Amino acid sequence: MEQDFNDKWEFYKDADLKWRWRRTSPNGNIVGAASEGYVNKTDCEGNASRNGWNGDAAQVIVNTGAKNEEEEQTRASETKAHDLQAAHLARESKNRDLLIDGDRRFDEKARTGLSRQTKNILLMIAGILSVIALILLFMLIRNEQLQALTGGDIPPPRVMILSLDPKENEQVVVFGDTHFEFGQYTLSPEAIQLLAKDAQSLKENPALHVRLAGYTSAKGTEAVNQELSERRANAVRDYLIEDGIAPERITVIGYGRTRPALYEVTPSDKDSKEALANMRVLFEVVVQ
Repeated sequence: MEQDFNDKWEFYKDADLKWRWRRTSPNGNIVGAASEGYVNKTDCEGNASRNGWNGDAAQVIVNTGAKNEEEEQTRASETKAHDLQAAHLARESKNRDLLIDGDRRFDEKARTGLSRQTKNILLMIAGILSVIALILLFMLIRNEQLQALTGGDIPPPRVMILSLDPKENEQVVVFGDTHFEFGQYTLSPEAIQLLAKDAQSLKENPALHVRLAGYTSAKGTEAVNQELSERRANAVRDYLIEDGIAPERITVIGYGRTRPALYEVTPSDKDSKEALANMRVLFEVVVQ
């Protein structure tokens, strides 16, 4: 990975009191992190050096963790969501006031006599509203028909994206993603069934290498989510190795709660469709 002297390198202790490092670009994105914890800080620094750190102390922030960080960050996220909702309600209230005021003025003009031009404008608006109402009615009927055919709610589409940071001279193709329950990194039976197919493809194409990228939802602290994303990626790695894929063909990286697939308006809601979409590991096949 090319050295960027503007990057911030942070050394911190995880929940098991082991040293880890992570590298953050000037735009706030995490571009690298330790895949395992170290008892000694010196060993952690050595691993960081092998991954691009030049030993510059000015770039380093040492953080042993803050117990109240999760509560503070969750409160900040909820405050932001509350402000967005309040602004939305304020716009709706203003629109209602405008409609009421428009109706009052319309009544005044009706009593004094509307001009032909005003009547034509109102007829045109009524026509547009009628068309919109018909379109909405058609969409509602169509959705009910689709639900009847499928026997229930239509499942959300799988999140399929390309690698966000392919290396030079690499062509990256994404096979799919593996989802997890909140706060968990254990593979579900459904995830194992999907990974078995991917492992078979790797066995049939021994020249392919994979990079596993772990992610989390927005709920929780940055440090906890960073560690959780790495454990999720390593859970997929362990499965592939147990299924016969050589360890040297696999690399892992954790992005924590950064780079979400879907933006979470309410980060504290771990059961929202956005949060469920973000709790995943992307399975990236690297063609070298």
